[in-house]
Amino acid sequence: MTNHHNDDTEDDEKKAEQEIETAIKASKAVSPDDIVSGLGPSDGIIHIQYRPSKSPSQYKTSQLQDEKPLILTYFAIKGLGEVPKLMLAECGAHYDQIGVVGGEDQSVAMEWRKRSQNGLLPIMSGLGIPRATPISQSGAIIRFLADRFGMKGRSVHEAAMADVLYETAKDISDKVETVCSLNPEKDHSVAKGPFALAFRVVKMLESMPNPADGDAALNFGQVQLFYVLMRCEARRTGCVKENLGESLENFRLAMEKRSGIESYLKSKSCFPFTKGELGSKGYIYSSGPLRRGDITSADL
Repeated sequence: MTNHHNDDTEDDEKKAEQEIETAIKASKAVSPDDIVSGLGPSDGIIHIQYRPSKSPSQYKTSQLQDEKPLILTYFAIKGLGEVPKLMLAECGAHYDQIGVVGGEDQSVAMEWRKRSQNGLLPIMSGLGIPRATPISQSGAIIRFLADRFGMKGRSVHEAAMADVLYETAKDISDKVETVCSLNPEKDHSVAKGPFALAFRVVKMLESMPNPADGDAALNFGQVQLFYVLMRCEARRTGCVKENLGESLENFRLAMEKRSGIESYLKSKSCFPFTKGELGSKGYIYSSGPLRRGDITSADL
């Protein structure tokens, strides 16, 4: 019984590997002049290889001999895939990104709906996670990466506090419209309001690594907070300092200047915010269409 089960598992793993190869082959067949405006019709996924020349020494980026390389799959937008990508950029990790445009047939999109544990994206495999049974749920992927690369502090308490910051940043993200508004009523008595939360986040950051220190090992909560602030600032320039205070603005600016993160954000492989993410509607890039070849050939 056990041998039969192992044979089935190995066969499914080989099949999953073949599905990935087929998807990458189909992506290469699409013209580099193909225009990608956001999510929509597509003949193939977007395959991006990240191979940074250096990895900061404070992170654990080595791959064990029997481990397969990391593959992160998400739609060709920021959304729930952006925090994992920011973490990987910060660590200088080598990985492949599969950007699903949305209109691909599953046969050339890794059969991700079948492979995903919850039928949704993002999914991740490699570094001990089988191709046939990738993990899904953005929070699970973020925590896996934090544990693997050393982005959750140096103690049980620091790891727990990183998680507290992560969840609190997500609470602020639910209030983006308020944060970005002009002259909002800043009621600090509302515990789950963005202004009271911002005050508490500043206190949390005081005991965490300083992003202005290039040798500091950041935690995953800090990366989540940065993404929330980045999204707010993209929606209305100046709103972070104006509505959440100078301390969080300084944090945002310091995070932007981190070597790996800065390189990633300047790269064309970093998908723009969609109109929907900036307060309008739709999954169309707010800054205009991209040429597929420019995305896949981005130098990191």
